[in-house]
Amino acid sequence: MVNENTNSQPNEYGAFLVEEQVVTSDQLASAIAHSQQSSIPLEQALIVLEILGEEQVTRTRAQFLDIPYVSLRDVSIDKSVLDAVEAAVAQRYGILPIGRKADGTLRMAVTDWNDEVREVAAEIAHMHGVRIAPALATEVHVRTLLTESYADRPAAVREPAMAGASLGGAMSMRNAAGDPPSGNRPGFAPGGPNSGGAIPPRSGVPALVPPGQQSPTKWAAPGAPPATTGNRASELLGGATTTPAKGARAAAAVQQDGIEESQVDQPIVIQFVNKIMADAINRRASDIHFEPRRDRLDIRYRIDGTLHNVDTIRREFQAACTSRVKVMADMNIAERRLPQDGRIAVTIDNRSVDMRVSSLPTQYGESVVLRILDKGATLPNLDQLGFSETNLKSMKSLIRKPHGIFLATGPTGSGKTTTLYAAIQAIHTPEVNIITVEDPIEYDLEGIRQSNVHEKAGLTMARQLRAILRQDPDIIYVGEIRDAETAEIAFRAALTGHLVFSTLHCNDAAGAVTRLLNMDVDPFLVASSVVGVLAQRLVRKVCTRCAQPYTPAEHELRAFGLTPGSPEVQRGKFVVGAGCEVCEYTGYKSRYSVQELMTMDDHIRNLVLQRTPSNKIRKAAIAHGMASMRDDAAMKVMSGVTTFEEAAKRVFIEDGDDEPAHVY
Repeated sequence: MVNENTNSQPNEYGAFLVEEQVVTSDQLASAIAHSQQSSIPLEQALIVLEILGEEQVTRTRAQFLDIPYVSLRDVSIDKSVLDAVEAAVAQRYGILPIGRKADGTLRMAVTDWNDEVREVAAEIAHMHGVRIAPALATEVHVRTLLTESYADRPAAVREPAMAGASLGGAMSMRNAAGDPPSGNRPGFAPGGPNSGGAIPPRSGVPALVPPGQQSPTKWAAPGAPPATTGNRASELLGGATTTPAKGARAAAAVQQDGIEESQVDQPIVIQFVNKIMADAINRRASDIHFEPRRDRLDIRYRIDGTLHNVDTIRREFQAACTSRVKVMADMNIAERRLPQDGRIAVTIDNRSVDMRVSSLPTQYGESVVLRILDKGATLPNLDQLGFSETNLKSMKSLIRKPHGIFLATGPTGSGKTTTLYAAIQAIHTPEVNIITVEDPIEYDLEGIRQSNVHEKAGLTMARQLRAILRQDPDIIYVGEIRDAETAEIAFRAALTGHLVFSTLHCNDAAGAVTRLLNMDVDPFLVASSVVGVLAQRLVRKVCTRCAQPYTPAEHELRAFGLTPGSPEVQRGKFVVGAGCEVCEYTGYKSRYSVQELMTMDDHIRNLVLQRTPSNKIRKAAIAHGMASMRDDAAMKVMSGVTTFEEAAKRVFIEDGDDEPAHVY
């Protein structure tokens, strides 16, 4: 009923109750003792001890906070005002729109009137251009009416796992973990009296959709025609009616800022954000960027590793779009000063897609980035990942070792997880027990037990890994070795007969050794446990639809260790994409991996035991047959898979790689 903040100043409310002769001093002392012993707010203690009933507590709290009390027993909810507050926001903050006053002021019943609820109410007033008149009501009545009132609407409150409104059609949203919104249930606010007056709107924002007026058409399922004409999502906002700020002072401020101080009706914003998300998923984007600028909000997708500007909207819609995404991700929309993280789960065309959401305050507003994790995507097998014949043979041998650690290295977005998932799928049989610990789970693997890290609950990677070792595993996948504790447990597991797969962030295969030693992993553990290290990058493939032959420049050949006019260069199939509709005129479509695979033989192990620098380990590995990433990239350029320009952007090339390439 109440949140933990309520208990911060219990004596003020308690003294008020004694002064008003609602409770005796002895009853108050008893309630305070129970509150402290049970770590619950004073108000809840009064109810638990049956000193006061919930309705009496709510009435007295309303008096104490100096805001009206409303009994919802016989109240008839005006459903035309329910769109003023999204179902998820209403559920999380205990806010129920109940009607309008004659002057258009929006009446709402609240279960609490603390700083957070006041911030949300102010945001609602700003968004819809209305005044807000709050009144305190008992939580049981508010919750009951929330369930009934929003029952026929998207993200109905009767399903608290829903963190955002439905996207309509084949697409819906919920909290990524399937949990109710985070945080404490709304309760009573501490502190002294509050004026309780109506919250005025900021000047120049449009009013709510008048009673009886139809809301804009719901967004259609992917593949269907959009609700409005045009292909850009911003056209949904382009037709929205905005009202310029009124009054001399407001007009001067608008002129100074160079923008209209205006806002958009909430259903339009919902449609816009939904369309952006669906479009990004359909275009295979890995990330969506909402980037605020001085005079606009830029929407960008990362497709095949490259950022593309896809849309631009007016600055006045920025706050509404950001708030909409934060509501979906179960983030605090009232907090704009600190970075936040959240998650959204989407179902589109029967595909499960997770989105990791990150907000960051910047000079022009909050920047929001969504990382798209398509669980419904088809997981490729090892043969489809771009391994050369030699590397593929070595890879299949290494992942079938009875024990040891196999590491995949590279920066974020280089395909490490996909490669290790494909490796796990390749060796999965009913006879082996495979368990993963991930943050987050990126693909659903059939027949494999997968577990998520939950840092806020204290479930760290290391703690989860310890628990997994008691589950009788044969093979363990650790999402990332990010600290010394996780590294030590993973290596001990490898020494005790388990096969462990994991990832590291470093530039090349040999660099993994240095990274582990810097984590204070004993050189003996590294030398005796690691069976192989794969370093990889993803390069864009030339679009097969518009591919055209071209002759590479001499400096391009030499940069990749190739000799102009040599037999292998003359046999090469060099192509470049001219650009077409299929590749959206980029010349590239899809991606392919470029790798180097270092096998831990006796010579490399001796170098590790001696703490040899990574550059010397790398040269030794190449001398013993490892094809460098540069060599692998050169081969794929000559095979017509990608271009030198693309490979140079993505592939790590050691400064000492000036010897001729080993083309295989």
